[in-house]
Amino acid sequence: MSQAGKIEQQKILRVFKLINLLQSTIGKPVHRLAELLETDERTIYRYFKLLEALGFEVVKEFSKYKIQQRPGMDQTLNYGTFSQEESQWLRSMIESQGKGNLLHDSILKKLAVRSEVKQVTEQLFKANLGRLVDEIGQSIQGKVQVWLKDYYSLSSDTTSDRLVEPVAFSSNYETIHAFEPASKSMKVFKIERIGEVVLSQEPWKYETKHQLPGTQLFGFTGKNLFVVKLKLSKKAYQLMMEEHPNARPFMSIKNRNQYYFNGEVPQLPGLGRFILGLPGEIKVEEGEELKEYVSEQLSKMLL
Repeated sequence: MSQAGKIEQQKILRVFKLINLLQSTIGKPVHRLAELLETDERTIYRYFKLLEALGFEVVKEFSKYKIQQRPGMDQTLNYGTFSQEESQWLRSMIESQGKGNLLHDSILKKLAVRSEVKQVTEQLFKANLGRLVDEIGQSIQGKVQVWLKDYYSLSSDTTSDRLVEPVAFSSNYETIHAFEPASKSMKVFKIERIGEVVLSQEPWKYETKHQLPGTQLFGFTGKNLFVVKLKLSKKAYQLMMEEHPNARPFMSIKNRNQYYFNGEVPQLPGLGRFILGLPGEIKVEEGEELKEYVSEQLSKMLL
């Protein structure tokens, strides 16, 4: 491929990456976009004009830029399709960082009205999250501290760099549990709010404080687990399914009309309140501690 072709290819890939970055509900400042796309701020502003010419609305909120979703617009609508040749080329470009092809001009003109673009940018977004997960995984394996660059805090509406010691991912890989030396506490960080992960050369220094939360059931967490077996009425079973979805793995139905909860709970008050709120609907078959707790609460109610 000629040098000119490579430059054009890089420009196209940058445009797709920029769309991906601007689709976040949080947005990003221009200087950060320039860093992530390895270009300068003037180029980013030129790309903004290109996107606007293609039909995207780029808005600025709190010094951060993002693509404005049009009110009432169904983002799933398919306003057209790429030709088979265009789709094949677009897919190969995303997968292999691009290949020279004269179809790119046609595709750029269709960016604003093709559902295929949404799929492509989602692929890029997921690929970026996957890269962050891989880098955090490396830090956990190597037991080294990492910087979460440009992490957005929803509670304070601020963006900052956070030095942490990652400990574990959530089951769906949407968040990480990490110890933050600055606050000297364990915190949960949402991966999609991380701008970039940078591994430091410093090893973990607070491993003894890496405490993961216990299993949450009935509104409580803890490490002291109480073994419990309950026989439920159909009404109690249905309410437990709806109000306490974390309990579903421990629930079962036998002979089509016998409903059970059989598991371990971290604390008794939450489950105890649920039982007391459904008199006659739940029988405690196993769990002496739970039986005592419910009896104590009943005696207080009768006083």
